Amino acid sequence: MKAFILKKIAKHISTKKFIKRAIRVDENVILLEIDNTKYFFDLSKGNSDIYIDVEYELSKKFNAPFDIALTKKFTKSKLLEVQAKERILTLKVETNLNFKKEINYIQFEFTGRYTNAIIFNEDNIILEALHHISENVSFRAIQPNKKLLPLPEIEIKEKEFEIDDIVTYTQKLFKQKYENRLNQIKTALINQTNKKVKKLQKILNSLEREDELLQKSEKFKLFADVAMINLYKINPYAKFLEAQDFEGNEIKIPIPKLRNINEIGNYYYHQSKKMKNKAKNIKIEKDNLSQKIEYLQNYIKGIQEAKSITELNIYKSPKKAKIKEDNIEQFFIDDFIVLVGKNEKGNIKLLKESKANDMWLHIKDKTGAHVIIKTNKKTIPEDVIIKAAKLALTFSGESEGIVDYTQRRHLYIQQKAFVKYVTYKSIKIRI
Repeated sequence: MKAFILKKIAKHISTKKFIKRAIRVDENVILLEIDNTKYFFDLSKGNSDIYIDVEYELSKKFNAPFDIALTKKFTKSKLLEVQAKERILTLKVETNLNFKKEINYIQFEFTGRYTNAIIFNEDNIILEALHHISENVSFRAIQPNKKLLPLPEIEIKEKEFEIDDIVTYTQKLFKQKYENRLNQIKTALINQTNKKVKKLQKILNSLEREDELLQKSEKFKLFADVAMINLYKINPYAKFLEAQDFEGNEIKIPIPKLRNINEIGNYYYHQSKKMKNKAKNIKIEKDNLSQKIEYLQNYIKGIQEAKSITELNIYKSPKKAKIKEDNIEQFFIDDFIVLVGKNEKGNIKLLKESKANDMWLHIKDKTGAHVIIKTNKKTIPEDVIIKAAKLALTFSGESEGIVDYTQRRHLYIQQKAFVKYVTYKSIKIRI
């Protein structure tokens, strides 16, 4: 954050009078809505800035001690003074708390490694801070109930440039930084998912063909039959049995290490049966791998088509523990757990295990993924339904369509994952 830009923003803020709202909207981003203008203070270390009247979605609800103090001390407060010194912006406010007027300050420090937002009172006692700093880390401890020490004065050398309109400047800056961050997250998530696709594709390509396995089964059966009628020809310590098959062709049968040579027939009969069963199951295994690859390809498509970081966050691995179910994917949307069936098995399991109050979503009149929003008897906001409907669309391989949704209690299972329902609502979605 350049000092001369900070002064221009401070001048813009100083024309305002009343802070309507004060909340944290992202890990390091604070929103102050002053009069009818929204100021977003991005306190990311090494990449801090202030944006004016931009579209910045609430990433999640924050309820740390800092957030409680921020909302309590600054929401619906009177802006008394704005000061900008070097790379530090300080706002002085007056708030009515318990029928008593209270003066407090919030100081935004754009100081590289120690970039921070600090709330303190008239006696310079720290009430809270976005980032606490202990005495072991810095001479200037930033912790509740400690006195806020001033930062050492420094000489700032920076090249200034003309800015016609500070609002337009911050908006262009935000758009550029936001798009760069969006693309960086997309690239990281796509690369991570592509690794999984390549791994599965390698396993799929390494699987033997069904006809090859059946040929092996027939070969081992022939080995068993020929070996059984030629047991007397097998010499001790011999590695091969050379004989003729039932059509008079020369055949060379490897002799396995056995406790008793008389078991050679059973050995090859067992190998024949094993190859036959493997051939029978190879199609199931291939279908399973193909479904997983298709699911991950739809996952990548969802990442590519996400238009905001909030949407992308749905596809990031959550810190909360994921369910241990190979056929079901778990997402978090605004603190709601959303489950998606990866295949028919996953869809069947979702239908069986979801509760009556859970919300079910599915693309209309087409084959696709079943989606369940776990409600825990809470009302689901419309925005969550829209985001879950996008998942139903994405994992059905579609970019637009109509998604039906209803409570699980209204579904009637006909067969496997095929259901009928009468009571429902629909939403048209385009990704």
